[in-house]
Amino acid sequence: MQMEEVQIRQLVENAEKDPNRGGGLRRDAFTKLIEIAHSSNPQLKCYAANHIRYFFNDFTDLEEDAINVVYDLCEDQDSQVRIEGYRAISSVSSVQHKWIKRNSDVLVQLLQSDEPEEVVVVKAAICDHLAMDPGVTLGVLCDQVIPPEDPVDEEEQQIRDHLRSLVIAFLKNEAVAIIRQHTKTPGTNAENVLVGQLLTAIRRLETRDVEVIIKDLLLILPCYRPDSARGMDLLHVLIDKARSSLNVKSNDLGSIKTIDFYISLAHFVAIERRVASPVVLLRFYCTSLMGKPVLQRFSPEEQLVLAGRVVEALKACEDESRARPQICSHDQFSLLRRLVIDGAPNLLEALDDPKLESSAMWDTLYSLLTACKNRKEEENWVVPFHLATSISRFRTRAQQLGPGNNSDEIQVLIRQSLTEPSISQANTTTNINGDNLPERPAHLPARPQTERPPLKRPEMTKLSHTTTGGTASNPRPGTQTRDPGSTTPSKRSLSSGEATHIKRAKTELTEERQLTPSLLSRMTKPVAGDTEKTARRRGAAEKKRVQEDSSKPDKHPMGGYSIKGAAAHAERGEEMGVSVPRPSSLLDRMNRSEGVDGRSHRKRPRGKA
Repeated sequence: MQMEEVQIRQLVENAEKDPNRGGGLRRDAFTKLIEIAHSSNPQLKCYAANHIRYFFNDFTDLEEDAINVVYDLCEDQDSQVRIEGYRAISSVSSVQHKWIKRNSDVLVQLLQSDEPEEVVVVKAAICDHLAMDPGVTLGVLCDQVIPPEDPVDEEEQQIRDHLRSLVIAFLKNEAVAIIRQHTKTPGTNAENVLVGQLLTAIRRLETRDVEVIIKDLLLILPCYRPDSARGMDLLHVLIDKARSSLNVKSNDLGSIKTIDFYISLAHFVAIERRVASPVVLLRFYCTSLMGKPVLQRFSPEEQLVLAGRVVEALKACEDESRARPQICSHDQFSLLRRLVIDGAPNLLEALDDPKLESSAMWDTLYSLLTACKNRKEEENWVVPFHLATSISRFRTRAQQLGPGNNSDEIQVLIRQSLTEPSISQANTTTNINGDNLPERPAHLPARPQTERPPLKRPEMTKLSHTTTGGTASNPRPGTQTRDPGSTTPSKRSLSSGEATHIKRAKTELTEERQLTPSLLSRMTKPVAGDTEKTARRRGAAEKKRVQEDSSKPDKHPMGGYSIKGAAAHAERGEEMGVSVPRPSSLLDRMNRSEGVDGRSHRKRPRGKA
């Protein structure tokens, strides 16, 4: 065996010195190395692993056999042979780059080795491949991070999850220096591959490993500078993940934790690291998180954290509007501040929990009150009544607040919100027809008038009962004439005495309508063109008719009969023996119209006989 080993070594040494790289001597040596790689001698296997690289590029027809031999060495029973096989993979890739992708994939799989000393060699081999071709090698590594689109069985899923965690740990530890070196220049192939693949992984992954990918892999890259395009892409991915979790109508603890997880990462990216514009994040907060139904899905502690994140995002937008107006203009910031203040009652309700009282809670309240104060000063805005009511709940607690926590400033801001005349009940409501209604927002049209238009009665002399002197008497003393310009107050703003007075006025108005002169009475009225003589003549005739009527009690009076007191009058007439005429019934009038003998006096119908 020793003689054979010596002969093999001599053959390989002579072939290495042969200048004819495609000659028979080199070919025989290369073939002998492939052969001894399958022997039972560990020393010969290790010798073959160390010398295959010298002949690998010379004979393309033997490349596939040679690479398979190297892979077999990586699975040998002897640990030292396996280690030499790992190193042989790197040596083969160094002489022929077309094998880098395949060899990197094999090395990534070998990260699952149970032998720590072998794992160290495997990681070194992968780092060698990163140095050779960072784009290709990073692509292979990230392929193991991205979950498959198609479902797999449980066992394979466990293997993938374990390998993913190993790859991520390798990228953030052993490979981080090489990654930074090859991504120092923006727009390199390595940067594009790493960022694109990891963003795809974030879209498909659950919460596991996402935080490490963002904080330890992506944000260490130079391309994630403040307000960068890469940062905006990352922020949009996180917001989309949070929004998709919000769309799942479930109060399950796991769902809520998922939502909070992505919100916290988005806040870290945009607010703490400032690699993305806080405007996008604050707009998401205002449109998707500040509604009361959404807030109630979170626990009280989580609601407090969300309120704090909202005011932090508002402060970041204010800083951006001052330092970089091209990122957040003053008008854009004013709009965002209005959105936050409009939803402030929901945030204040989340803060109004004595069990959650802390410095963070008071800092959040101080920020909200400061935002209201700044809006009043800059936009001539007044605190709505419902917002002032929410703020008033903190007055007593703020007075009991000890030094620190901006106690004095908070008390001043609360006092300004509650004592300003513009937010009093009188000024925050609009009086319409006596009704105190909430203030109408400026962007809405004016409220419609709910009052009926005033009744306009014709200017005419009211018909009254005729007296024996022929003159018309005044209406009933209780009758009142309504002023056309007056308005009827609403029931909600009237006292009991005023309500009684209005009921009486309505009753008297009904009586006035009953006394309204008819068409016949208006036809008998004197006209303006009558002479004084004609008026006197008519007055005398009228007086004569009244006297005749009074002398004939059986005749119907001019003013008609009055029901009032009729029964008593009839009884008195019967007691005195006086015949009191009773009004005829419908049957009596029909009999009179047909005559005594019952014959009808109907007119003869017209027409030809």
